[in-house]
Amino acid sequence: MTTIAPFAAGSYASSRGTSQLVSLKSQLTDLTTQLSSGLTAQSYGGLGNGRTAALSAQASISALNGYSAVIDTAQTRAKLGTTSLSQIVTVATQTNATLQNGLQSTSTDTQAAKSTALNNFNAVLDALNQSDGSVYLFGGTKGATPPVLDAETILYGGTNANGVALDGLSTLTSEQVTADVGPQGNGRLTQSVAGNTVSLTEGAAARAAKPNGAFGFSIAGVTSSNTAAFTGAQGGTPVTTTITGTAQPSVGDTVTVQLKLPDGSATSVTLKAAASADATSTTTFAIGGSLTDTVANLSKSLGNALQNAASTTLSANATARTSADFFAASSDAGTTPERVYYDASGTPSYVHTAASTTAVKQSVVWYNGQKDDGTSARASQTYQVGSSATVQLGARANEAPIQKVLAGLATVALGMPAGGTTGTNSDAYAAVVAQATPLLGASNTSPSVQDIATDFSLASARMTNAASTNTAQKSTLQDTVDGIEQASTEEVATRLLDLQNRLQASYQITASLSKLSLVNYIS
Repeated sequence: MTTIAPFAAGSYASSRGTSQLVSLKSQLTDLTTQLSSGLTAQSYGGLGNGRTAALSAQASISALNGYSAVIDTAQTRAKLGTTSLSQIVTVATQTNATLQNGLQSTSTDTQAAKSTALNNFNAVLDALNQSDGSVYLFGGTKGATPPVLDAETILYGGTNANGVALDGLSTLTSEQVTADVGPQGNGRLTQSVAGNTVSLTEGAAARAAKPNGAFGFSIAGVTSSNTAAFTGAQGGTPVTTTITGTAQPSVGDTVTVQLKLPDGSATSVTLKAAASADATSTTTFAIGGSLTDTVANLSKSLGNALQNAASTTLSANATARTSADFFAASSDAGTTPERVYYDASGTPSYVHTAASTTAVKQSVVWYNGQKDDGTSARASQTYQVGSSATVQLGARANEAPIQKVLAGLATVALGMPAGGTTGTNSDAYAAVVAQATPLLGASNTSPSVQDIATDFSLASARMTNAASTNTAQKSTLQDTVDGIEQASTEEVATRLLDLQNRLQASYQITASLSKLSLVNYIS
């Protein structure tokens, strides 16, 4: 049974007064805490309706702080990447300029060019193995290990994890040069002379297409400055070209044999008729006592010229082709560079062997990073630098422009003949320069190494802009949070003083009332 307590007269006023005092005391405590801490409340629950806005702003600020940390890391990567790529561009440009200057020199120092190219090759590899402290820049998605091997292993070979010997680029280029030059040293041509006719027959693989590939010289045609003295004809399978003397030439008359290299590019040898000529000449032939003697002299000089062209132009071309294929092979996931094999008749052909198989010839794979899977190299490393802003800073050492620079440097390092300054080496020097220049000029092609560096520079600029935007947003959000969470010292102090005065007055009145009695009241 519920009972109702009796209600004494005056009890309501007393209870209300007590409640008001407790409330004032609580307010005093809150204001004192605000004054000492500078915060409106000690928990989000105490912020009232402002807590939702404060929590939302704090979450946004936390995200912006995260973006700032990402930008700091990515900016380091962008700066290192730009520096490395700029170094590669500089090395390629300077090497190319040095080679071109050497062409103007009266004496060509092939050994100096060879050493310079080798040093620059090492410099490029060092740049490609650059790390930001946690990730290697040029490995794409595989940034945990250095993406490229060292120069010694790349050029001269090594062994794999199973102890199997791996051939380096120098072995591959030597094989290619040997296959192209052929056993006679004249580009796999068979030369003969009978009476007044010189015959040149191409090797069996001279005009073959990939994948088996062409080897040695093929003959595009013969021209004569004096068709009354010499005529050319071509036909048959394999192709045979003939040069027939029909009359004694005059001094200065020329015969030119146009040649094609295995990659489809062209060269030629030109022989000029002279009253006399050295037996080792590659440019002139002597007019003999009879037409037969003249044709024999032409055949001798032509043989010299073809051997010289094979040892210079064809050899340099073979070195450049092999170098380009070697550095491009890693882009084709699971393959090693193509190698030269011979059939029972001694005819060479190419074999692209899978890296996972045991082949007769095992080759070094120079690149260990992410293979070319058809996706953008830049997209392999993406950084979130804003709520809707990203930058791409991925790079792979096997990107085509970088491959070309490496191939160009390797062509010079391996293609230049060893030794000092000699007149004999000038042709070889010029031939190597002709092959290396298009590769080292990769900075002038599109895409180029400079284009990759520009991508990094533009990404850095975007991150700088994103950082400025994030800072402005963070400042605005922080002002919002401060307006909700921070207590104004002046306002709190004023309210605290007012509350203290009110509380003191209440205590005094309460104390006075507690002493009030009927006797005091009557008196």
